[in-house]
Amino acid sequence: MNAADGNLTGMRIPDFFIIGAPKCGTTALTEYLSEHPAICFARTKETHFFADDFKRKDDNFAGYWRRNFSYFDPRRHRAIGEASGTYYISDVAVENILKQNPAAKFIYMVRDPVEMIHSLYYELRFGNSENTSLEEGWDLQAARAQGRNIPPQCIEPTFLQYRAMGSLGRRLEALKKRILPGQLFVVVLDDLIVGPKKVYEDVLSFIGVPSDGREVFPQVNSNKVQRSRLLGYLTASLPLWLHKGVREFKHLAGLSHVPLNFLVRLNAKPARRPPLAEDFRKRLTREFEPEVRLLERQLGRDLSHWRA
Repeated sequence: MNAADGNLTGMRIPDFFIIGAPKCGTTALTEYLSEHPAICFARTKETHFFADDFKRKDDNFAGYWRRNFSYFDPRRHRAIGEASGTYYISDVAVENILKQNPAAKFIYMVRDPVEMIHSLYYELRFGNSENTSLEEGWDLQAARAQGRNIPPQCIEPTFLQYRAMGSLGRRLEALKKRILPGQLFVVVLDDLIVGPKKVYEDVLSFIGVPSDGREVFPQVNSNKVQRSRLLGYLTASLPLWLHKGVREFKHLAGLSHVPLNFLVRLNAKPARRPPLAEDFRKRLTREFEPEVRLLERQLGRDLSHWRA
């Protein structure tokens, strides 16, 4: 895909994509890869550009490229990449990417689905997309699928479908039908936690980028809560047109490196996640046991500790 604008000549579809699943280490891996000198990584995590079935996306490829990859230098960068959580749940994102770049590579990340849902719930609570307990939210899935009981500030109600979000095995099975084996790499969060350097080096090898010798892998995106519910409400209430306008101003002012969500970050403080009630944990473990067994077959490894 070429641009008519001379300032955008050379822009192209990224070479690799982190496509989820959410709360499975995608933010950490994104941060590690974005700091590699030979990788031009999107300035925005969650661009959503190829997820046409979701609201928050760039209107055109030129804007998507300008805001995220205008610093691309072919003399220095060996690969271009991006990450969007909506690609995990989107029905069209992978197909859209492959239509534009048949050789694109995909990184899919998984974890114990019970832990994933537990973590996702608190992320949604932090962003004001969820307003009830996880147990109640689980029981509201059918109503919410029909458009009822959606929290007022929830932008993407699809993420409230916890059962579908935790269907890691079925989604991997579907991805394998769309993506050639050499273009799909699966990362298990357990491995990233225990051996981040090995996982990092394996990913670099997969996308064809030489090692930078990185040795330090800090924890990223740990659980958090709002310092101020009022500020959280105000930041979550910003209209999409204002969000896009501020993003465009950042680019024009040469501030693309400044996080767009600095108010959200300012309002965040680390907090330990409260444990799941034991009976509800057992319920979720039973619910997701078929997904874990399917993952075991897809990955060829024992994940019985997720089913215990």
